[in-house]
Amino acid sequence: MKLKITLLFISLSTILSNKVLGQDFIRIGAAHDFQKNKVVQTFSFDFNRTEKIDEKKGRFLIFDHNNFYILPTSDVNIGDGVTSSENNILFQINMGKAFYGEKWKSKDNLRTSAWNKAIEFNPSYNSDKLFQEKLAFGQLKLVVNLISQKHKDASENPYIQSVHSIAFGGFSNLGYRYSKTYDSDDLYSTAGILFDYKTRILNSKNEDTWVFKATGNYYYIVSDVQLLATNNFAGLIKSSIDRQIFKNTFIGLSYKYGNDNPNYKYIHTLELSAKIKF
Repeated sequence: MKLKITLLFISLSTILSNKVLGQDFIRIGAAHDFQKNKVVQTFSFDFNRTEKIDEKKGRFLIFDHNNFYILPTSDVNIGDGVTSSENNILFQINMGKAFYGEKWKSKDNLRTSAWNKAIEFNPSYNSDKLFQEKLAFGQLKLVVNLISQKHKDASENPYIQSVHSIAFGGFSNLGYRYSKTYDSDDLYSTAGILFDYKTRILNSKNEDTWVFKATGNYYYIVSDVQLLATNNFAGLIKSSIDRQIFKNTFIGLSYKYGNDNPNYKYIHTLELSAKIKF
């Protein structure tokens, strides 16, 4: 009971403090867990985490000057067991420098594209919902991002019909693990690669009607509690499709496979959910 009250307090506090934020959402659903062959409930809050380098409109930036930025992000996932989510509580402060490339247009002048880059240092906290496995670390990340947007037609005031974004890069985490499960603490260090793909289909009101996403990471575990990190490698693939049914309300289907910190538990789920976007 105490745990549920604590998680509810964290979730509500995050919602209230982020009331002015854009591109945040709450997702409620049910997933089939292929590992245990049962249905699990899912309940998650995601804040400031849906945009890429050149899509900062609608995000809450603590600082943004000369392409230097400070951006808080958070995920709170309250699912039925660890198999419904790769982590339950994740807070990060993204501090970085963006390098925007030259834009170019397609031959029909309907699509505008650009290659962008960013380097970030992200203080982070990650734990499971029982607070048995806690990670405090800094993350160094290098990202290259290709983003393009296509207008409906060549009229004087056309609306943006679609936005495509693909990002890839490398990252390294260095910090400390506090493990109540094994009554052990140890240096935490990983290094790996990541990718992130997203397509948004918009209407004339500049609202998302369809959103397609695919993300993944794969990394080498340099140092961690040995009883947890029985394999030297870990990684996770996630994909989703969301369809708007009402303003700021979506239904979606998502798939997850792999393992990730803080528990390195394998996840293999197919989820049907409803999403409300702020």
